Amino acid sequence: MRTGVLGAILIINAGLGCQPAPSAPDAEQPPSDPVGNPNPLCPGPVAPATGEVATLSLPARTRSTVTGYHIANTERSTRTRVVAEGGATIALGPDYPGTLTITLDAVVDPRCCCEPLEGTIGIDDIGPIQGAAVVEQTGPTTFAVSMSEEGTSTFDVSGVLAVPAGGLDGCSEYDDTRELPVTLSMTVRAARPRWQIEAPAECGERTVIQSSRRLPITTVALDATGERFWPQNVEHAAVTVAGDGVGLRVPEGGAPSDIVATGDGTVVITATDGGASREVSVIPAARIDAMDVVFAIAGYGGGGVVLTEGETYGPFHRTSNRVVAVVSRLASAGDTLCSEARTEDFEVTSSTPETCAVDGRLCDGVEVPQGDLLTRSARVTADGTCAVRVDAPAFAGGAGVGAGIAVTLEGTESMLEATP
Repeated sequence: MRTGVLGAILIINAGLGCQPAPSAPDAEQPPSDPVGNPNPLCPGPVAPATGEVATLSLPARTRSTVTGYHIANTERSTRTRVVAEGGATIALGPDYPGTLTITLDAVVDPRCCCEPLEGTIGIDDIGPIQGAAVVEQTGPTTFAVSMSEEGTSTFDVSGVLAVPAGGLDGCSEYDDTRELPVTLSMTVRAARPRWQIEAPAECGERTVIQSSRRLPITTVALDATGERFWPQNVEHAAVTVAGDGVGLRVPEGGAPSDIVATGDGTVVITATDGGASREVSVIPAARIDAMDVVFAIAGYGGGGVVLTEGETYGPFHRTSNRVVAVVSRLASAGDTLCSEARTEDFEVTSSTPETCAVDGRLCDGVEVPQGDLLTRSARVTADGTCAVRVDAPAFAGGAGVGAGIAVTLEGTESMLEATP
C-alpha cells in the first residue's frame, strides 16, 4: 500500500524539469508488474497461481560492468578542463565479482542543463592510486577496478572529450575547442557485507500483505560498523524463502521483491549469506476489515481536486471529467497492509448516473492523490450532485467494507475529456 498525505498529488507520466542526471551508475530499476501491466497505478488481475512451491532459493544477482553519467564538479572545473567526481562500492565475498568495469561515457554539467556534454571521451591516463585498488584501462573509454580487501582507494582517470564540430550545444561554460580535457576523480570503497532483509518503513513493525501480492522486501548490505552501503557488484543477495500455509512463485530470473505469495499464513525470508531473516504475514481478502478511500477529480498540471463530502466544486481549470477513487490504506486487525490494493476486489458505483456514470478504465495520463488508483471511474456529464461509492464485498469475512461520497459539481462544461 502506497501511503502518504491525502492531499498530495502524484503526477503520472509528467515531464521532469531541468535536473542533472544521477551520478550512481545503473541504479536498480523497480520490478516490472507481474502480469505485464504498463502502469503500476492501474494493476490488472493477478495471474493464476501456477507453479507455486512452498520454498524457494534465489541466488545472488551480481554484475561486473556499470555505466552511467558522471556529474561535473562546478567548483573544480575550469573553462579549459572538466573535473567530474565518480565513485563505486564493491562487496567482497566468494560469490561476488571483485572487479568492476566502469565506462567513462558521459559527463553532465548542471550549469548546462540536463543533457550530457556532447562528444566521445577517450581515456589517455590513469593517475596515481592511493589505496589497495588495482586499476587498468580495458578499452578506449573503459577501466577496471579490482579490490581484494576492505578499504577505500582514490585515483584520477584523465581523458579528452572530442567536441563535435558545432561545439557544445547549449553550454557556454567551456572554451570553444575541439578537444576538452576531462578528469574523473574516482573513490572506490570495498567492504564485506552483512546482509539484512528489510521492508519499507511504512510497513511498520509487522509486515502484512494481501494474498497474491509481491513480497515488499529487499536485501540490504551493512558494513562492519552497521552502516548501510550500496554495492554496485551485487543487485541482490542470495535468499531462501519458506512459506507456511502460503504458496510462492517467482518469474524466471526474478528478485526477492518479485516473489508473489498466495494463501493465509506466513513467509520467512532468510539471507543465505549471514542468516538474517524477516517474516511477512499473508492474509486473504476476507481478513481485511478496514480501508481508507480518497475520492478526487483527476486533473492535469495541478488541476486535480481532492473531494470532501457535501462540498460544492467548480468552475474547473486543468481538471478532467473523471471522478476517481484511490485506496490510501487497507488494514487487518489494526495492522496496515504493506501491499497494493487489488482493483478486482472493489466495485465502483454511482447512484447519480445522470451527473456522473461509472464506465471504462482510467489508468494514466492524469493526476491523482497518492495511493492505489482503482481502474473504474465515473465520467462527469452534467452539473449537479455526483454520488460515488466504493465497496469491497469480500472484505470483513464477506460482510464487506465500503465508502462513499456525494458532492455538487458546477461549471462542468469546462472539464477536460479523459478517455478510459
